[in-house]
Amino acid sequence: MTTYRVVLAQGPRGNWRLFVALPGRVANWPTEEFAGAAIPSVSARAAALERLGYRLPDGSSWDWDEDADDAGGVVLLAGAQVRPA
Repeated sequence: MTTYRVVLAQGPRGNWRLFVALPGRVANWPTEEFAGAAIPSVSARAAALERLGYRLPDGSSWDWDEDADDAGGVVLLAGAQVRPA
């Protein structure tokens, strides 16, 4: 079964956005936004994926990474492989 990459990233205003990277235009990627600066819980991320029609395969987990911004900030990113639900 085909898998896709889901990314959770913190935006410039501190809110979090989850998106599923699909082939084609970025404008067509399924996206869910979370209010507030707190990192969305695993269950909140799972619920968002379910609303978008995806799920993490059994045994999968989220990977976390810091992406250094040349302007001096650090961007925290999370990612995982997902499948259509």
